[in-house]
Amino acid sequence: MTNEYILRLIQDYNPQKRGGEIKIPLFRRELYFEIEKWLDKKQVLAIAGLRRTGKTTIMRQLMQKPGIDGAFFSFDEEETQKKEILVFIIDFFINNFGSKYIFLDEIHYIEDWEGVLKRYYDQKNIKFIISGSESLELSRAKAALAGRIITFKLEPLAFREYLGLRGKNVARKIAPDDFSEIEKLYASVITEKEFFENEFIDYIYKGAFPELVNEKEEPVISTYVRELVVKKIIYRDIPAIFEIRRRDLLFELFQYACSNSANLFDIKNLCATFKADYETVSNYLFYLRSAFLIKVAESYSRSPAKRARRNKKMYVLHPSIAFAVLGYSREMIVEKMLGQYVESAFAGDFFWRDRQKNEVDVVLENKVLLPIEVKFQSQITSSDLKGLMKCMEEFGLEKGILATRDVFEKRIIGGKEILLIPAWLLMLVY
Repeated sequence: MTNEYILRLIQDYNPQKRGGEIKIPLFRRELYFEIEKWLDKKQVLAIAGLRRTGKTTIMRQLMQKPGIDGAFFSFDEEETQKKEILVFIIDFFINNFGSKYIFLDEIHYIEDWEGVLKRYYDQKNIKFIISGSESLELSRAKAALAGRIITFKLEPLAFREYLGLRGKNVARKIAPDDFSEIEKLYASVITEKEFFENEFIDYIYKGAFPELVNEKEEPVISTYVRELVVKKIIYRDIPAIFEIRRRDLLFELFQYACSNSANLFDIKNLCATFKADYETVSNYLFYLRSAFLIKVAESYSRSPAKRARRNKKMYVLHPSIAFAVLGYSREMIVEKMLGQYVESAFAGDFFWRDRQKNEVDVVLENKVLLPIEVKFQSQITSSDLKGLMKCMEEFGLEKGILATRDVFEKRIIGGKEILLIPAWLLMLVY
């Protein structure tokens, strides 16, 4: 590749250097404000996350802040993914633009990029803001850049952010265990209950990606997710970093994750199902996690050793991805299917399950444990609370949450406080 081509790309990515401008969305992701606090610190700032969730937009928005005379380059084109090109670009930004803030998008494609940045970090007064779609590649950099890098994970759109893009601003984020504040929020929005219920279904169906928030055509939505996100990751991004001998298996495993989201899984059973060896299946699942397509949750225990031994659950990162891959229309999402994927939307690092198969869908581990069970239905019986009560007894907890379809009430059982809350309302504060 010639330097002339690289120079042309530099100009295209930086029209502001010639008096031009780039139209940037005004809406700020919540993570933007966390990253903004670190702009005047020396550390490299890394934004990691799934494709098309807004990493590049955040970088462009940061560049527009007063006093940030930044320069930008993206390594998304295969021809630019060489170490010597990275060095050329950084030198050009420093020597020709006098840049103090350098924004490098999709840098994970460059071999030893962390070594390059370390040399500039140690020798020059340069601030790097970088992004990548592979968590493993960015996490590896922590060793080479120990003490020099802060990593921020950009999740798919939160329901609050989705509504913000729809023109509906909602109250600030509330701690899920602050029941009194949640009750106040419910009282303030109850007159718009039907609106929030409908928007929540749309969010589950298409809400992971900012560009799809106002899209109504279902074929456009499904094609966007399949072609611009899933297939690019599986057939391009992952093979660019890891050795993939069976791309068909990689895609089939992801399809399995989509259709079995929120279910327990066992690698040995997957080996038998897909006629593949243990190492391959284990590695491929790890690659899917590294690319932010799936999540894996452990059965909660205060003992890390017990967590490691127990069966785990697999989740697609966001339900909208599963619907696009599996070809589900909005109309096809019947109540039973929707319940499964609502649970996926709430998935965290932990669930809980005992030997008697009592289970809680989510266990949040903050200052105190908070168990959350998802029952996306309108009638809640005592049997629906059984797993939640067992978990609370096991760990001596005073509070628990049951996410419902449309029920909001507080129940006191055996001195324990259980908040029944519509899933859409819980998602607002989640």
